[in-house]
Amino acid sequence: MIEEKSKEARTEYASAERMDREALLHQYLLWTGQISTILISNSIPGLILILNECRQIVYSNDRFMELGNYTSYEDYLGLRPGELINCTHAFETDSGCGTTRFCATCGAVNAILNSLNGIKDVQECLIERGNGALPLNFRVWTTPVEIGLEKFIIFTVQDISLEKENSRLLEQVQRLAIMDPLTEIYNRRVFFDVANREIVRSIRYHNPFSVVMIDLDRLKQVNDNYGHPAGDAILKEAVKVIRANLREIDTFARYGGDEFILLLPETGLVGGKKVANRIMASGDATIYTFKDFEIPVAFSAGVAEFEFDGDHDIDDVIARADKELYLVKNQRKQIQLD
Repeated sequence: MIEEKSKEARTEYASAERMDREALLHQYLLWTGQISTILISNSIPGLILILNECRQIVYSNDRFMELGNYTSYEDYLGLRPGELINCTHAFETDSGCGTTRFCATCGAVNAILNSLNGIKDVQECLIERGNGALPLNFRVWTTPVEIGLEKFIIFTVQDISLEKENSRLLEQVQRLAIMDPLTEIYNRRVFFDVANREIVRSIRYHNPFSVVMIDLDRLKQVNDNYGHPAGDAILKEAVKVIRANLREIDTFARYGGDEFILLLPETGLVGGKKVANRIMASGDATIYTFKDFEIPVAFSAGVAEFEFDGDHDIDDVIARADKELYLVKNQRKQIQLD
């Protein structure tokens, strides 16, 4: 009877079959009859469950009492893991944990199924719980074992909520270290790191690259006339316009205030000027609407190519691009006045 049930449990994912109380008590006593099981399992800080081939709990260490209003083995005996920890999905069908649509994507369920087929596994899962309880991030280990002629799974649970939160915070800190928080493009620190590596590569392979300095025209007027929220919105719109004219290999960063900077690998002065002109033309054609106000988006851009014989570092290239930028800006102002 047990062997027939084990085959069905291994082959049918949505099996609703459960062992009766007498069989469960027999399996519970099989595990608790070994004093080493109790001593070892209770010395481990995480939750340890023993599951039978129908995925029911037949033994738990004392950690089960931390999961809810549980006080004795009778409270958990015969439950499945999702039911023990009050997973909301475990109660979406009458058949319980392991039989819902969500279960097909649950790492814990998949690990159990793998171990029913004799495979050790480790997976992660996010468990949503009812009654307003906080979700749980778990890492689970499953190990198939055999006692006598009966097969079980050791199901070990580690709460990784803090680990996940720390990982999220670290990622956020790392992102803040390289990204401009307003425009969500690289900051100048990243630009200089990339540029210094590009100089080494350029010298080694004698490949050209260009730097483009871009100034967002009339940002101060926008801030004065419409407020700083409008200025921030224009900066974000400017990023979209510039990015639309770049390749994936180009480095795009906010240099500071209303200035942006580009590094264009494999691009000489002529190619760099084509990119700059294209960006300025796109800006001239863009009108941004902010709270029913139409605000023009316009750029001035200056370009400089890295000179193998003349430039000592990236600051030299930036200085020449910046000088070109202000020549272009004055020319554009003169055209507007005329």
